[in-house]
Amino acid sequence: MWFNIIPIAIILISGAVLVYIITKKFPALTNLDLATLPQEREKMVKHRIISTRLKRSWGRWFTITKKFIQPLLSKISEWVKELYHKMLSARENLAADKAVSDITEIEKFFAAAEEEKRKENYEEAEKIYIRIISLDSKNIAAFKMLGQLYAETGKLQEAQETLAHVLKLTKEDAEVYSRLAAVEKENGDLEKAQENYLLSIKLNSASGLNYFSLAEIAEQLGKTTETAQYLKEALKIEPKNPKYLDAMFSISIINKDKAEALDAYKTLKEINPENAKLGEMKKQIDAL
Repeated sequence: MWFNIIPIAIILISGAVLVYIITKKFPALTNLDLATLPQEREKMVKHRIISTRLKRSWGRWFTITKKFIQPLLSKISEWVKELYHKMLSARENLAADKAVSDITEIEKFFAAAEEEKRKENYEEAEKIYIRIISLDSKNIAAFKMLGQLYAETGKLQEAQETLAHVLKLTKEDAEVYSRLAAVEKENGDLEKAQENYLLSIKLNSASGLNYFSLAEIAEQLGKTTETAQYLKEALKIEPKNPKYLDAMFSISIINKDKAEALDAYKTLKEINPENAKLGEMKKQIDAL
């Protein structure tokens, strides 16, 4: 029995000693630097020498090339810049000359259109305005005058479309709102006309005619109180306008406003004592 145990014990002890030796020596093996070996060190030195030589050769070649090519590149760059500036300047000069030419031509067209209108050649005037617009599609003055021409010649639909287009180009134009409103009023679109007169007044509140037009619309809509209010605003701007005073007198009689009717009567008598209607107006006031 003992003879069987002894060999096993010897094997176990030998294994333990072997494990101990490997454990102690393994870190040293893993940390072995190949660069310390003679052959590996020689290869590394050769590689370093070759790399350094190549870098030096490339650097020398690059310096020589740069020395000769850089001035050439600089001159080419300067030439390209100069050529670009010349082309840009030529283009700007050409555009400026064309703009001046177009403006001069457009001014001549405007004068020609006015002459045709003076002669009542409205179709020719229309053609000229359209010609101006073909040269300058955003010429607001041409659109305005064309719209006004359509309104004056009874082409209300064309006038409305043309003036509405002007407002797409510029929304800050009291005159265009007023002209468009006048066309709409004549065309029977009273609510739209009222809206555009108010937009015109918002931009320019110094027009008595806009307030008077609003008074006329309000009267047609049966709004007599509004009519009187608009007429008061018109008279603040033009206090001695006979047309406004006559309208104020009439609406005051309808509203049975004796004080307003009397004020309008007195002012009318002051500016035109020979007015044949004064006697009848006085009777109407006394009857209130």
